[in-house]
Amino acid sequence: MSNRLCDYVDPFIGVDGAGNTLCGPYLPFSLVRLGPDTIRPHKTNGYNSKLPIMRFSHTHVSGTGGGGRYGNAAVTPFCGPVRTGIDPYDREDEQAAPGYYKVLLKPAGILAELTVTPRSGLHRYTFPAGRNACLMLDACSVLQRDFRGAVQCDGGFFEWITETEAVGRGDFHGGWGHDFPYSVFFYARFAQKPLKRHVANIHDIHPGTFTQGQGSKGIAEFGTDAGTVELRVGISFVSVANARAAFENELPAASFDEVRAAAENTWERMLSRIKVEGGTEEQRRLFYTFFTRLVCMPTDLGVDDENPAWKSGVRHFWDYYCLWDSVRNANSLLTLIDEQMEVDQLNCLLDIAEHIGWLPDAWIAGHSAQIQGGSSADILFNEAHLKGLPGIDYERALQFMRKNNEIESPDPLLYGRYLAEYRDKGYLTTNVPKNCVSKHMEYSYQDWCISSLAGRLGYRDVAENYLESSRKLWNLWSEDIEHFAPRNPDGSWVERFDPMKCRPDSWNDPYFYEGPSMRWTFSTHHDFGGLVARRGGKQAFAGKLNALLEAGYTFNNETSMHVPYTFIYAGRPDLTAKWIWHLISTRYSTARNGLPDNEDMGSHSAYYMCSSMGLYPLMGQDIYWLTTPFFERVEFKVGGQGHALVIEAPGVNAEKRYIVSATLNGRPLERAWIKHAEIAQGGVLHFECAERPGEWGQAAPPPSPLQESPR
Repeated sequence: MSNRLCDYVDPFIGVDGAGNTLCGPYLPFSLVRLGPDTIRPHKTNGYNSKLPIMRFSHTHVSGTGGGGRYGNAAVTPFCGPVRTGIDPYDREDEQAAPGYYKVLLKPAGILAELTVTPRSGLHRYTFPAGRNACLMLDACSVLQRDFRGAVQCDGGFFEWITETEAVGRGDFHGGWGHDFPYSVFFYARFAQKPLKRHVANIHDIHPGTFTQGQGSKGIAEFGTDAGTVELRVGISFVSVANARAAFENELPAASFDEVRAAAENTWERMLSRIKVEGGTEEQRRLFYTFFTRLVCMPTDLGVDDENPAWKSGVRHFWDYYCLWDSVRNANSLLTLIDEQMEVDQLNCLLDIAEHIGWLPDAWIAGHSAQIQGGSSADILFNEAHLKGLPGIDYERALQFMRKNNEIESPDPLLYGRYLAEYRDKGYLTTNVPKNCVSKHMEYSYQDWCISSLAGRLGYRDVAENYLESSRKLWNLWSEDIEHFAPRNPDGSWVERFDPMKCRPDSWNDPYFYEGPSMRWTFSTHHDFGGLVARRGGKQAFAGKLNALLEAGYTFNNETSMHVPYTFIYAGRPDLTAKWIWHLISTRYSTARNGLPDNEDMGSHSAYYMCSSMGLYPLMGQDIYWLTTPFFERVEFKVGGQGHALVIEAPGVNAEKRYIVSATLNGRPLERAWIKHAEIAQGGVLHFECAERPGEWGQAAPPPSPLQESPR
């Protein structure tokens, strides 16, 4: 086994196919995510392994779907005469590691190397002898410019301020989630003086040191004996001054190799928060690669530093892309390994609410973006309080959570709810523009979260009222088909409804978002016990779900990753172990297309990591479902600074995948779930595994809140 955890990381895993992840260098939650952009069509990561490389830009999102965003402040190396139209490059010897990327650009023969600090990018280009070496820095670059809903450049400027320094700004709008404007500023310094300097815009290359408008860019010309050229670029969402400060604070006189080594050491410290032993080489590679994806977004803007809208003394973040995804598991895993980071992010959400009036569900480039199912922040605040996270104003959080249910939103696409029907009829009807049933289901769970938090804060009447409201969940349950189904405004069920399909696609289906009713039917998080009962009881429930899986139905999307864990409510943790092991082993690989769906804000990373550790969170609650880990030993400090939790499974492997007994700190543990308080102070969770299941975990299913609180 390697002594360096970074050696297990392969940034190319998941860059192609549906994954949309990044292969270029970034640091945990860094503002700069530097990397290659290929010609179109490419995904939102700007990259496609089968297409030529155009350039290297400083801002990207990772693992997202929809219209593209960012791809700003792009650098293009080229040889020959000065020009703005550069033919794209084929690649050779492309390599990547945490904090580092390199590729040989063909046929020009230019070696490109990249590394990063949190807010700066460092470029090193080695040019062939005898050819005129040039670097072009584009203030107006974007990704997927020809894609509907993608980001567009509205203009900008580029200015040479000395013989080796340049500054600029690009103004943009669009991208997934909203059409609001934002700007990206840069400060750039070349390590050596260019022989000639040029500026250009959309019209032409022209003399002088300044240009503005569409296509603003600068070109540095180094001649035929340039050899290696280094460029260092600071990036800011606020000002040129901030971009220069990023450069001066993060890129001192250290060499490229020293900056690269520092980036690798940053990643080594992060990855060492969780140590695994055993498992296969592939499992370890996937685990630590996904760890780097878990902490890719959101973007850390610091305290009163990179937020261009206000100063409040609160650490701020961009690119919650989106809570709707990360709430399923990624936030819970972050709480386990870096509690303070989760606290800071929740305080950021509260700070945003103080300034715009509503809790955001997606917060991208300084604005609320498309809500996919209500306010996922409601779920996070309840979970945080249940787990005892300190330093959060839960009273204020409750006020904003209640607002979602009590005040009609002026724009429910961006915040709040489609409230009137949910309040007056007890369910959302087909009057809602789209996804009426899945939104209804999420509203009901968020109501339960409000009830749960209100009760613990001492607001008994509020808790009871919201508990009753959370029972609306079942108002769209169709007993005839044993699935959730849409209802018309007059209360009648929609005719000829097929619970197995979406139309016209999973994003624009009128009833469910990113999956059919068949998948959403298992999203009854505050009443899994009620779902088991409505689907015929434990034996029937387990049989029907097992048959679905045997028929090849996969539960890859964020909304359905948890589905195999619901076997635990039917007393069949053995089926959870069987299917989790099968699904993860067959749907994830170390290939460039090794993810089954968009990575989506750490959700697929957390799905793999938590499942392979044997400890999977129930979002919004303080429960973890237990299953067979992939590793013989897992160790991490709970919360990042607390006592160590060790998860042991001696001899576990693909054949020996069933838990037959368990202990917690030496005491027998007969149930296939555990509460956060039981591991908050660390300890040892020990599993004995076998090739065939026994009776472990069949009794004492996890709590099902609505079943625990009868009318």
